[in-house]
Amino acid sequence: MYPQGAAILRADLRGVVEEAFNQGVLYIGAKVMPPIGVPAAAGQYPKIGITAGNFLRDEVKRRGRGANYARMKRAWGSDTYTTIEYGIEVPVDDSDSADLGRFFSLEATETRRTYEQVQLAHERRVATAIMNTTNFNRITSATAYTAANADTFDLGWDIDLAKAEINNRGENASALSVVMSYDMFLRARASTRLQNRIRGTISTDSQLVLSKEAMAQALDVKEILIGAAKYDTSKQGSATASLSSIWGNTYIWVGNILPSSGPEGLMAGGAGYTLFWEQDAALFQVEQYRDESVRSNIIRVRQNTDEKIVLGT
Repeated sequence: MYPQGAAILRADLRGVVEEAFNQGVLYIGAKVMPPIGVPAAAGQYPKIGITAGNFLRDEVKRRGRGANYARMKRAWGSDTYTTIEYGIEVPVDDSDSADLGRFFSLEATETRRTYEQVQLAHERRVATAIMNTTNFNRITSATAYTAANADTFDLGWDIDLAKAEINNRGENASALSVVMSYDMFLRARASTRLQNRIRGTISTDSQLVLSKEAMAQALDVKEILIGAAKYDTSKQGSATASLSSIWGNTYIWVGNILPSSGPEGLMAGGAGYTLFWEQDAALFQVEQYRDESVRSNIIRVRQNTDEKIVLGT
């Protein structure tokens, strides 16, 4: 018998999940908005901008003997966060577990699938925050990035324009990240102007098949992150699936992504972070409890997060 109603942490199952990713390997949300554990469900943190901080003003004055040095005063502000709990449960019926157990571990498989569904939801929230013209300025390409325009659109030039925009805000534009959908990546790497930009450095072949690393080198950026994951827009119980790109093909994002280093990482200059309430759950928390009323082990995966843009435009 299992105790009813008491959820227990399943570190063993979580280990199975992390070693047996399937769709989960496509998710880039935790790379685009790195996780930072926070001690409370909601709170505030210090924030200071270029203007209030007087960071780029030349107020250093010549000092005479016996005189005071020029002084600078910085005005600190603050911002807030509020984590929200998300999660899903899946029952693993004893009969199904016994029957399918002849072929594979149903419990481990359902844990993996449930884990990936919570990852998918997180991926969508990150994509919504990042590919958002309310949070970030937009530069419109002169030519649409379509297959028909493969000879004329110029990703390299557009990325350079984005670099200039970031530099003009007083931010570091020397180690930027680029985020795009998989479809956009395929179009971009086949484009004539990008291939011409790269050809002089790595090959003289008439048609190059570019890796994301080669593309990053040609664009002079730190990395290319490709959002290849899809999600089913149909509702549970629908007869057919309707798949759509999580990251979409409307925008390519260019900005600073910096790894998390605790709450102090919020001030490191990264565009955004996944704040998770670490006193309540890990970034992705796997739990299990017993429900005798349906003779099932219930697999639960949850998280308590705020996908927070900390340095928008």
